[in-house]
Amino acid sequence: MTYLLIFSIICCFIWILFCFFIATLLISSFILTQDYVISILTFLFFFIPLVLYFFAAKIFNQIYIILYFFLGKLSFDFRFNCLIFTKDIGILTNEIQEIKRSKIQYVQQVKTSGFKGNRFASWGLLIKTANREYNVLSYQSYDKTKWLGNVIAAWAKVKYLPLSKESGVRSQESEFRINRKNYKIGRQF
Repeated sequence: MTYLLIFSIICCFIWILFCFFIATLLISSFILTQDYVISILTFLFFFIPLVLYFFAAKIFNQIYIILYFFLGKLSFDFRFNCLIFTKDIGILTNEIQEIKRSKIQYVQQVKTSGFKGNRFASWGLLIKTANREYNVLSYQSYDKTKWLGNVIAAWAKVKYLPLSKESGVRSQESEFRINRKNYKIGRQF
């Protein structure tokens, strides 16, 4: 997560510099032209709305990532017959999901990044029930997902399917054959 925060801050800074450079370039080119009315109207009705839209989108995206880094919280509540996990980012979002203990078939560790030689590998947890799959954790260290996967599997009394840390493939010991689908987890929880 530290690398994500550093990357977000650097991207935001580079984007601000880029927008400033483009704005000064266009302003200076408009001043050099002879028809000031067309230059000013083009600048006011084309350039400013276009740049502000993309600038605002980039800034809001980076602010969301930074807020997630500092305020993001994922909590698990193990009850007798259900698992309740809550995803919070301060006061912005609050997602609560409940998984019945009797419906859990297995808990699986999945690789969420670090494919094809990427050094920054990360793992996640997938809980398979009779009806759907829950991505309860993503972009975390191998040890965190392994520990939480074992805790959830022991609580639910189901099989835990770990991955090999080096290769990211399922060990031969597991009794289940899982379809080899790449799970793309959109949210960073």
